[in-house]
Amino acid sequence: MMWRMAVAQWRARARRSLALLAMIAVAVSGFTLLTGAAVTSRLDAVGTVEANFRPAYDILIRPKGSVLPLEQQHGLVQSGQLAGMRGGITVDQWRRVQAMPDVSVAAPVAMIGYVRRTVPVAVDLGDLLDPATERQMLRVRPTWVSDAGLTRIPDAGQYLYATRNRIDTPRDDQPGSAGKDLRPQEVDAAGRRAYICPGVPMLTQAELLDPTDLRSRSSITCTGGPGSKDGSGRPRRPVVTVPWSVPFLFAAVDPAAEAALAGLDEAVDEGDYLPAGTPGDPSELPILVAGRARTDVTLELDVQRMDATAVQMLRRTADDDRALRERLEKRSGDPARRQTVQVEVPYRDLVDRLRHPGADDTAGGWAETSRLDRFWTVGPVDAVADGDGRRAEAVTYDRTVWGYGDQTGLGNLVPMEFADTSVRDDISSHVAMNNDVTLKAVGTFDPDRVNLGSALSAVPMDTYHQPGAAGFDEASRAALGGRTLEPNANVTGLLSQPPLMLTSMDAAAKVFTPGVFRTDPPYPELDLNRAAPISMLRVRLDGTVGIDALSRERVRVIAERIAAATGLQVDITLGSSPTAVPVRYPAGKFGRPELVVGEPWVKKGVAAVLVQAADRKSVLLSGLVLIVCAVAVLNASRAAVRSRRTELGILACVGWQRRHLLALLAGETAAIGLAAGIAGTLVAVPLAWLFDLTLSGAHLLLTIPTAVALALIAGGGPAWRAARPDPAATVRPAVSRQAVRLPAPRRVTGLALANLARTPGRALLGAAGLMIGVAALTMLLAVTFAFRGTVTGTLLGEAVTLQARTVDYLAVAVTVVLGVVSVADVLYLDIAERAAQLALFTAVGWPDRVLYRLVGTEAAGMGVLGGLAGAGLGLAGASLFAGGITAALWWCAGAALAAGIAVAVLAVIVPIVMLRNLPTAQLLAQE
Repeated sequence: MMWRMAVAQWRARARRSLALLAMIAVAVSGFTLLTGAAVTSRLDAVGTVEANFRPAYDILIRPKGSVLPLEQQHGLVQSGQLAGMRGGITVDQWRRVQAMPDVSVAAPVAMIGYVRRTVPVAVDLGDLLDPATERQMLRVRPTWVSDAGLTRIPDAGQYLYATRNRIDTPRDDQPGSAGKDLRPQEVDAAGRRAYICPGVPMLTQAELLDPTDLRSRSSITCTGGPGSKDGSGRPRRPVVTVPWSVPFLFAAVDPAAEAALAGLDEAVDEGDYLPAGTPGDPSELPILVAGRARTDVTLELDVQRMDATAVQMLRRTADDDRALRERLEKRSGDPARRQTVQVEVPYRDLVDRLRHPGADDTAGGWAETSRLDRFWTVGPVDAVADGDGRRAEAVTYDRTVWGYGDQTGLGNLVPMEFADTSVRDDISSHVAMNNDVTLKAVGTFDPDRVNLGSALSAVPMDTYHQPGAAGFDEASRAALGGRTLEPNANVTGLLSQPPLMLTSMDAAAKVFTPGVFRTDPPYPELDLNRAAPISMLRVRLDGTVGIDALSRERVRVIAERIAAATGLQVDITLGSSPTAVPVRYPAGKFGRPELVVGEPWVKKGVAAVLVQAADRKSVLLSGLVLIVCAVAVLNASRAAVRSRRTELGILACVGWQRRHLLALLAGETAAIGLAAGIAGTLVAVPLAWLFDLTLSGAHLLLTIPTAVALALIAGGGPAWRAARPDPAATVRPAVSRQAVRLPAPRRVTGLALANLARTPGRALLGAAGLMIGVAALTMLLAVTFAFRGTVTGTLLGEAVTLQARTVDYLAVAVTVVLGVVSVADVLYLDIAERAAQLALFTAVGWPDRVLYRLVGTEAAGMGVLGGLAGAGLGLAGASLFAGGITAALWWCAGAALAAGIAVAVLAVIVPIVMLRNLPTAQLLAQE
């Protein structure tokens, strides 16, 4: 009997039954597809993490006390600090680590310092000379451009005096030339001679200059007509030479360990790999040089034509060119040409000179490459804590530690970038005692071919790559024009280049031998660390290391064993990923403003955290959709039960007990849930196949019971209340006994609010579904825009976040749609219950547009209520990730609120159609 009554009810109320069935079916299919998408997304995320879990090495070992407080607080490891490290690990400690069980490779890096080499950049000015002019002068004004174009450092002019007359120059390379007058002479057509291009007298110590002082960096070159030769007997050419000085960061590695760890032997693109063992000639250091430059610098050359007065100034000065060059620097010139030289051209020339010393003697001694007569070491960046990042402090130091400018033009053997702002000090020079150490370039290597592992799991203290630093805030990103800040020739700047020159540990022992190099200034803290020359060890373990807990525990135990045996700082880099740490970089002296850049550090343990987050996200997405589905079904169930109040009251009057009524309602709901579960499954399976989503058999088997359970749980509350009716109340209209008493409304807006207050529970339920959707949308917008695409802050986290983004949008879209359905269902039920009232409004002359506005205002009211609550909830959740509420988060919350109100208003489409079909006369007759 009870089942027959249920079937009869379905037939009698086919529209409401089908609506409830469709809602549950949509909820179930949506839940099935979204959980399948979440599982697929999790598998993709975990796959990405596993593919990038193991970096080039598993453990990093540094000297004791080398960890910054910021590293300890946030689980970070600073990168790019190799240039400022002065050892701290002994060779014996390295050997002990290498001999430990489970250690496959222990690769050391011993920092030596900066080796400076200079190469000439020849500027041929022959095409700019006027053949009709007897004497003329040109000036080449160099400008060094770096820091993404923000830094422009002017250098001193290089002058060319050109005459059609012959220039005779006594040979300076012949026996007996010492002490003679070697000044060049110009011989005119009448045979008269005049001294030109004056020389430089002996200078006192007090007259020596800072090597970046422009007075020490200009030069004058003279060229003449046919038969003109220089002091070496070579023909004079109309060529000005601009020296380009390149500092190489020099380090020692173990060739076998480096080949096993990073495949350095496979990255050799010219010549041979570093030989193992002690060199046959102990004074000779075999070196491997990077074949390409890793610095950001461009040379702009502005050629200017000087006037006749400048020519006469040179001809009148026969003895000392210092005052002459100073006067010429103050004179203006007419632009004649501009040309640009990229760093790759002179760098490749310099590498060729290193590989083949003596092959080209045009450098005039500037490019002496084979002898290691001096190198320099610098300290770490002088920085202090600044919130979650650091602030680099500008420092000053005596730049004559790099050498002196002696007003002969040789000051430009020092990069002009040394004149810019410095944030590193503790600079020392190490001078060879006997000049018996030489460099032998055995080959070149391509840093891009070194096996560094995935970019998503890049390790700290990278020996071969410096990714640069991007702008961290909007002002810095705008100043950089979207480019990254890269190392330049200023070795005392924020970013240091990776080692471009490598030798073997066995060969480097010569450098650290006492008595070979002396340190200037002779302070103990600046001296070479001869007892412990190694700056870091990179350790790779035997066998396969996975992301599972057992593998991670094995690595942890080995790391603890190394720390206990050596007393060194040991960090586990397994599962790490690059992250940006904000560093405030003070303004430069030549145009670069103060910048806040994201210095590339490494966050430890990211991979394990991301896998756990993927698991939690899968559960969160499924739960979110399930909750919204439950709210939608609950609203539909309440509407279905409420529409049968009179019928249930009559059954109670004729003797039906509460359990019978409850069983009737539960049976009807369960049957609808069963049918909806089957329908939802039939819809979800082909859609999952179409979108390549993962749906397991167990997942599908749970779909139908989930639909039944969802229907029973959502409809249980309304069924329980409906099973105990007051028979007397059932003959009255279905108006809540707890309706809020409001003043008589005089406007449509007041009437709409009064209608919402008439059934507050129903209105709140409709707004609740929308609230969840708006909260989810707020969070998603915050992640997408306010956090610039990620809440993890690491490259690996960014990749995983981007993979999951489609699922996020799909889940949010479904929650918002179901929230709209809840609002529409509330409006539909309200119109059904107030049909007579609305018919009366029509009868007394209310136009349709006013009724539409009434319903639209009620929808907007629920939209505002749910939108405000959802935006607040989403804002609170997003602020947890951001560490506070920012302006960007407010914009995201406002956009989500506006979207919530807009979609709530769209929910009036179906109720408006219902309004247009109200039978006014029939409803008034019933009243």
